[in-house]
Amino acid sequence: MNRLTPSRIPSYPLADLPRFKDFNSEALDAIERRASLYSLTTGDYLFRQGDAAHSIYIILDGGVRLVEHTLDGQAVHLKLYARGDIFGMLALSGEFPHPAGIQAVANSHILGIRGSHLRELIQTIPALGLLVIDLLIEHVHTSHSRIRQIAAERVEQRLARALLHYAQKFGTRVDDVISIDIRLSQRDLAEFIGTTPETINRVLKAWEQKGIIHCGRQHIDILDERPLNQFAQSSTYMGQTF
Repeated sequence: MNRLTPSRIPSYPLADLPRFKDFNSEALDAIERRASLYSLTTGDYLFRQGDAAHSIYIILDGGVRLVEHTLDGQAVHLKLYARGDIFGMLALSGEFPHPAGIQAVANSHILGIRGSHLRELIQTIPALGLLVIDLLIEHVHTSHSRIRQIAAERVEQRLARALLHYAQKFGTRVDDVISIDIRLSQRDLAEFIGTTPETINRVLKAWEQKGIIHCGRQHIDILDERPLNQFAQSSTYMGQTF
């Protein structure tokens, strides 16, 4: 199939995804019958900033990033989504313009359900309505957290959080080493935490010299996550550490 053209699917194991573990088989079947499957390769856009929002999406495998481009052409990397994550809730209330685009950071399969179909399903599947409420609350908390981090946290703290976040979403652990299994450039990290690639390069080099990480070409291994956890959990406010 064309990788950006949705295909109908007879069945897909939503029950294997944590958010749907409590749904009964009838509810899962009703959702899947109204869903379409999208297949993306790394770098593909599922939709672009300004496109009309028409569907809610569930990641079956792979991962994507939410990216907004400013008027001066700067990219702002807002959020990561990996297997089991759900996004695009704007479509639940109408076909508003997407304020940001969705780009694949790995080869991905994504389930799409039109917002109008989801509204119909919510009327007969209470668990789905509760899931939507939970997702909206999560979105608000995440947005507030991102604003606080950029305003009040040091670059080292934000970068440590980012690497641990990438590792949680896309990491593979072998013994004590966590390999982040997607292409990850210093520019990607800079866009994600709101700084410059030069600053990212300086901090990564310092951490590599201390044996905390190992950097390859657009690839990072975490050799010792304890210092990253310490950086991430340090208490700061307006640049002051307590």
